[in-house]
Amino acid sequence: MQISCHEKIELYFTETKDGEMLRYVTKELAQKIVCRTMEIIDCNINVMNEKGVIIGSGDKNRIDHIHEGALMVLKNGSPYEITQQQADLLRGAKPGVNLPIFFNGEIVGVVGLTGLPEQIRNYGELVRMAAEMIFQEMILIEEIQWDERLKEEVVHQLLRQEEPLDSLFFDRTNRFDINLYLPRVALIVTAENRHKVMKRVKKYITNNDLYAMLPDGVVILKSIEAGSASSYAEQLEKQLRASGMVCKLAAGSVQADFKGLHISYQQAKDTLAVGSKLHPEAVFYCYSDYQIPVLLRQSAGFQENHELLHHYEKLKEYDKKKELIETLTVYIEENGEGSTAAKKLFIHRNTLSYRLDKIQSITGKDPRKVKDLLELYVALLLSKIS
Repeated sequence: MQISCHEKIELYFTETKDGEMLRYVTKELAQKIVCRTMEIIDCNINVMNEKGVIIGSGDKNRIDHIHEGALMVLKNGSPYEITQQQADLLRGAKPGVNLPIFFNGEIVGVVGLTGLPEQIRNYGELVRMAAEMIFQEMILIEEIQWDERLKEEVVHQLLRQEEPLDSLFFDRTNRFDINLYLPRVALIVTAENRHKVMKRVKKYITNNDLYAMLPDGVVILKSIEAGSASSYAEQLEKQLRASGMVCKLAAGSVQADFKGLHISYQQAKDTLAVGSKLHPEAVFYCYSDYQIPVLLRQSAGFQENHELLHHYEKLKEYDKKKELIETLTVYIEENGEGSTAAKKLFIHRNTLSYRLDKIQSITGKDPRKVKDLLELYVALLLSKIS
């Protein structure tokens, strides 16, 4: 026997508790249940809340109406059949069979099939099972999402650490079996679409990794037990690029435990900022390679009017063709080795010597002396990151 569209299924849920979370059906969830169940039995479905109010229905005219038959099932907690004569006495009810919906051994709602009880009684159990499956699926999704939010809050607290962590923080880490005393490093992944990055990142993390989405990108607190941060970042960048995402990554320093992760995170942020300016073509920046520019950025000396910047300004003003600035840059990159610097610049060794003399006369700093070369190097860095 096929259930006709005139026979209705009425499904309604009440509030229940799981730990600290209240379970209840919103109008949005109710309508999802209606649509999903109507696909199974091809007839109208109503969903009511714990007060017997219809909050989801294939018949929009019934929404917000009271169903007294629903209240009877919720009150008694047992199957309840409504004859035509009884339906005439109950507000918002029609003849049918009503069965309780169970979750974790507790009644959380009622499913009702509208029609003559003797005709639809055999279908009630099937519809009830379908309703319970839908409810359990929604609860599972909610639990997963809730756990994700709590884990992200743990990461937020680790990155801020503006004040001592409270007992609630440690309760959460125990609940999720998070080992706070593993060596980890903070990694930042930036891209145009953070949500896509987050979805992809989840596929390339281990059980001991923590992550969260922040305004400046996706942050991963990577456990380094299985390898270095740079090798992991390289592989992750390749995977993201293969999926069509253009991104940049930056890593802070490795921290022995959770107490220093906020430092690693700040280092990663500063490394990303200076690295993107000094080497915009690169996709991965490691704090260990940018400690001096990061120090300049973090220090009070990171100002556009710093005295060391005057050396660069003098050089820039005189060097219209930027030959001297290029020469100084290459000379620094080659660690003051004149022969290799000259080869890289495609100039004679005497030409290099002449340019270095010119830099000294303009700035008052001799690039051949370590202290003066360091000051010129800092001046170049300040000009690029300020």
